[in-house]
Amino acid sequence: MINALIERWRPETHTFHFSVGECAVTLEDMAMILGLPTNSLPVTGPTMSCFEALEAECLHQFGVAPRKTECRGSFIKLTWFRGLRDRIVLNDVEHIQMYVKCHIMLLFGTVMFGDKASSAVHWKFLPLLRNF
Repeated sequence: MINALIERWRPETHTFHFSVGECAVTLEDMAMILGLPTNSLPVTGPTMSCFEALEAECLHQFGVAPRKTECRGSFIKLTWFRGLRDRIVLNDVEHIQMYVKCHIMLLFGTVMFGDKASSAVHWKFLPLLRNF
């Protein structure tokens, strides 16, 4: 099944080509696949713009915040998340949730929304973790 879909994918139009016509992957499809809520605030563009807001969100989510040197504009370097994740001792539910949040941010910054270097992740994804 996966091989059949790969063979029918056209990267120039971002669609699948079938004998009955084209099929595009919509935002609704991605919301269903990723389980993201679509009935709350949008996550397009930064919802907070200053380092202090980024710092406050990290403190809320992880109990610690990156230094300015561990950020690049509106992006948090993935090395900060890796270091934090590696230091977490999985001895209670709160620490397990923190570990999972770090792992999700690493997935956002590499697999799902990575740039060429895959070295940082935009901090606009942090509010998405509040549901975990």
